[in-house]
Amino acid sequence: MLSNTIGWLLLCFTGISAHQTRHRMRQIELRHLRYFVAVAQAGSVMAGARAAGIVQPALSRQIRELEDAIGTPLLIRRATGVTLTAAGTSFLRDATGLLAMLQDSRERALRSAAGQLGELRLGALPNCLPLPVVANVLKAFRDACPDVKLSIAPMLSAEQASALMRGQLDAGIMAWRREEAPHLTGVRLLSDRFVLAMPAPPGGRFVAPRTLADVANEPFVWFDAQRSAAHHRFLMTQCEQAGFTPRIAQVGSDIPTLIGLVAAGMGCAFVPESASPTCPRTVRLVALDELASRFDIEFVFDGAAAVPSPVVARFLAAVREAAGAPD
Repeated sequence: MLSNTIGWLLLCFTGISAHQTRHRMRQIELRHLRYFVAVAQAGSVMAGARAAGIVQPALSRQIRELEDAIGTPLLIRRATGVTLTAAGTSFLRDATGLLAMLQDSRERALRSAAGQLGELRLGALPNCLPLPVVANVLKAFRDACPDVKLSIAPMLSAEQASALMRGQLDAGIMAWRREEAPHLTGVRLLSDRFVLAMPAPPGGRFVAPRTLADVANEPFVWFDAQRSAAHHRFLMTQCEQAGFTPRIAQVGSDIPTLIGLVAAGMGCAFVPESASPTCPRTVRLVALDELASRFDIEFVFDGAAAVPSPVVARFLAAVREAAGAPD
């Protein structure tokens, strides 16, 4: 960018050939531009030398090198100070803009390295987004990094693991990491458990089961086994230990779908206890002793990445701040 800009300036000022431009362009460095701007703005070589922190003879030599490289005088030197030539006036405008552009580029690079600029592509379980702990993390991240673009894609855990491996996501909020993606690093957001979701029509009498075996003959709304094998295996094991195989009547793609199907009276379903605030009044959640085993919802990322993402590190800091996760 710098060489192209200086080369364009040489062509504009002198009309020399492209070959000559490339040769002279190699002689111009950023210090030449800074020293010239310092002198032009100060109005004298002496004042410019003080502003630039360089001795006057050295500064005068740098300005002469710049004029020789460009091929035309930039300053008219008088005993009372310096005056810009027409070429100097034009060059000052462009040089000032170029130095400001480079300073902006430096600041953007530093902010990107600090995770304050860029984009975070985050996968998240659909039922986790409304949870207070997740909302607190998102708010903490937004407060710390308001200029980072946050792109959130609702995905199941296995889908997130695949997307992370393909480089389509930077991080995720998922369950079953140890089963679905043991190579990834996880930081716990919350511990959850399954409860039994049952239809509870308004005005009807609801009798809660005391054991899992009490619902052995009920139709079940089940999670798609192909999309979340770990989820499927866990719940199948719980039912088998209770002495039955569930009769699957309907299949849903995510937790909100399962809850909706239960609300429509299509069967029972196992849903995370954390989903209780989002359940309608026509769905009753029942905690059973056979379903007491807990599982973690985690913030997941590639902790062994060859090039660690500064934005992921920033989000991890927000997780630890908002969720109280250990370092």
